[in-house]
Amino acid sequence: MKLKIFLTTFVVAVVAVFIYSQTKQKAFASAEDFPRQAVLYLQIADLPAFLKLWNESKFKETYLESDNFYDFKNNHLGRKLASRWQEFNEAAGFEINLDVLSGLAENQAAIAVYDVGKLDFVFISPVSDEIFAAMKFAANRDKFTEEKLDDVTTIYSVTVKADRGRQKQELIFAQLKNRFIVTTSKTLLLQTLDNINETRAKNRLIDEPSFTALSEKIEPHLATVWLNQAALNDDYYFKRYWLMSDVKNLKNMRAGIFDFEVQDGRIIEKRKFLLDKTVEISPINNADAAKMLTFLPSDIPFYRMQSANPNSVDDAIEKMIFARQKVVEKEKRNYFSGYSSINDYDYYSSDNYEHLSEDFDESIDEKTEVEATERREIEVNFSKILRTANPKEILTFTSPKVLSAPMFVKFQRAAIFYLASPQSLNRNSFESAIAQKFAAQTMIDAPGVKLNWETKFENGFSWRELNLPKIGWNVSYAFHGNILILANDADFLQRISSVQQPPKIEKQNSPFTALTFINIEERENAFNKVFTELDRKKMANNFFTGNIASLLDSMRDVRSVEIKENYDRNLFDEEITLNFK
Repeated sequence: MKLKIFLTTFVVAVVAVFIYSQTKQKAFASAEDFPRQAVLYLQIADLPAFLKLWNESKFKETYLESDNFYDFKNNHLGRKLASRWQEFNEAAGFEINLDVLSGLAENQAAIAVYDVGKLDFVFISPVSDEIFAAMKFAANRDKFTEEKLDDVTTIYSVTVKADRGRQKQELIFAQLKNRFIVTTSKTLLLQTLDNINETRAKNRLIDEPSFTALSEKIEPHLATVWLNQAALNDDYYFKRYWLMSDVKNLKNMRAGIFDFEVQDGRIIEKRKFLLDKTVEISPINNADAAKMLTFLPSDIPFYRMQSANPNSVDDAIEKMIFARQKVVEKEKRNYFSGYSSINDYDYYSSDNYEHLSEDFDESIDEKTEVEATERREIEVNFSKILRTANPKEILTFTSPKVLSAPMFVKFQRAAIFYLASPQSLNRNSFESAIAQKFAAQTMIDAPGVKLNWETKFENGFSWRELNLPKIGWNVSYAFHGNILILANDADFLQRISSVQQPPKIEKQNSPFTALTFINIEERENAFNKVFTELDRKKMANNFFTGNIASLLDSMRDVRSVEIKENYDRNLFDEEITLNFK
């Protein structure tokens, strides 16, 4: 009897594994047709439905008229894509628009890009003979050169005057075994036909090791994208024109896969990356996270929670208290895009925009700019000081406030640390390090100047505060059990300490090492007023007041954005959720 039960269980398990493996293979069946050397692959579950969703979306209506889209159209990449699209249209003899694209597939469709500089691609979609006969391509086949490869395969090609005639390229289409194929390379076409006819082995995209590894870890929905990130990192055109951040941020990423799913009231994008080097970061404890979020004011437009490690501890204190971070050339930044999550909010919330002009920041001691910079660049290892208190999680957030001139905007910032052993923190060392850092950053050049910490009391609440003479800045901190709250403004610290709201984080079903939340509903106070003041004072170009502001206008139906991250050895997961009103 026991043997029968065991055998039955074993058979069921084997069948389940087989069904699961077959389901996974079927989910990415299109990748079996594509050659292996792709740098990007996109499959869409239902192309006509996907395009219909885009055409009927309010986002399309507002975004296509936004300054953000205008800037994209007029940068090098936007102009190149538009030019290449027009070159394909001219070669085909008809306009390849959204209506034509929606007729290229009965449902599922896929495209793979093999060269981002030349824009070499292969497009494949399942079609019947009737659908193919009704296509614009078939109707205009007389404008193409017909060539018979064998008794059953006929291809149609036309020369494309690509890149203003500087590149030799073709536009080729064919139909084979209920598949419609469009490509820009005869070599790629022949490799694709070999895959479909199963005449050659080991040249299928689905057999690419990184594709196999990642496709097993995700369930495809509306649209799924796979990237050969290692190849893209070495590509000149990707680094120069496509990449919107420093390539070194992507060096540890070997490949990635993104999946987009539309649910009732939200859109979910799941990203998974294979890493070359293992990253060990402890997941966030839900109870600790909930405790920290009880101190978060309800009108905060942006917060980020992350596991504590030496880098995150130092980074949190530097950005939240000292507003110090690397300067990045503005023309190379593209906000709310790229691989990095939407964590660049604090870029404009630095002290660079707190004053009416640079005159308010001039040094009072006539030291040279180089000398002043050297004095301000003292490195302090805060993570080493906090290590004895065993920090577990960090919560950082910013609250911008528009003020009267000359200080027209103030950015109140705070960092909350959950400490496993708060009693072990050497507070004297902690305070001395902060004072030393502030003394180095300020423009006071008085030998032996000493910045003093004071204990303050108000309404039954006590905190420690460091005032900077004649500068008007201060830094304050307070303890609430295991919670350490550090803020760049005493009033903000008191406000945070008095919040004590119910926990705002739901129990997560999967582990995570970081959580970012952007409250778009607070855009009026957090973004619009600041942008308006920047524009009124002529403190910024159109990037903030036009580009970013217009992008936020396009997202008017979005209530909030959540980004959950998790490192698990050589795998990095990221889940982005857009919650609609």
